[in-house]
Amino acid sequence: MAIRKSKVPDTWAKRETAANQNSKAARKRIKRDLNRDRSALVQHTDVNAFTIYTQGSYKNYTNTRGSSDLDIIVQLREPWKHDLSDLSKVETERYHRETRTADYGYEDGFRDSVVQALQQYYRESIFKDPITNDGIAIDISGSYNALPINVDVVAAQEYRVYQSYPEDGEPEYIEGMVFQPLMSNEWWFNFPKEHFKNGSNKHGNYRETVRIFKNARKRYNEDHFFGTSAPSYYIECLLYNVPDSVLKRTDITERFDDTLAWLESDARDYDTFLQVSEMEQLFGDENTQWNVSDAKSYISDMRTLRDDL
Repeated sequence: MAIRKSKVPDTWAKRETAANQNSKAARKRIKRDLNRDRSALVQHTDVNAFTIYTQGSYKNYTNTRGSSDLDIIVQLREPWKHDLSDLSKVETERYHRETRTADYGYEDGFRDSVVQALQQYYRESIFKDPITNDGIAIDISGSYNALPINVDVVAAQEYRVYQSYPEDGEPEYIEGMVFQPLMSNEWWFNFPKEHFKNGSNKHGNYRETVRIFKNARKRYNEDHFFGTSAPSYYIECLLYNVPDSVLKRTDITERFDDTLAWLESDARDYDTFLQVSEMEQLFGDENTQWNVSDAKSYISDMRTLRDDL
């Protein structure tokens, strides 16, 4: 008689309701404060010069119990960086002829202005400061954080990948964002709006499946001294490449098993895997790409977890 494996816990598929409300409250408050007339960001730029939006697990409905910080983008709208490689010579010349040079840019202290504006509203004193300006993001966390959730703020610049620049009519482009980590000359590119759109167009079980695999990672790390360090973003991208024919399973245990089996198959060509935005390959050597070895290690860890359930 065959031994039936335990079921994947139903709780692995769920989002945390309280955290969702906290993320909305934090986003609303930061957006309100940074847009105030006396905000250092408005004073140094203009209220129309930047936009504020969310990315990450809370935006993409893939957050789980104990999820990490809320990710907020403060994005300079103009000037933008661009990719004109898909334009014709005539279109490229037209773009340069019609695009004006801005007086203020990202390199003129935009990140510093974001930090100063956050300090205006969330720092009580130098001894009670929840803001850490370090690395990729500006972190708001700790015992002095007045927000209901920890927040990572990325100061970025708009990035446009142009697809056409006609003589008449509006140019067509895909919007992304670009930024430099603190003390770095390296540019990081990402496409959070495309990521959200494509995730929304994926099978309806996709985001739930991401939550299941993220919770499986958490369970694995609780049960093993040497845990898996697979980032949530890359787990989300990995599962985006799983076909809808696999994700359509209603039973979450069967879906987990079929998804894992699909990822383990020798027929998988990881070189074809895309990030959710479909603007970049998932695996490679760029700063926003994963490596195949780490992905296979994560998949192997998930197999170990499944066999132990």
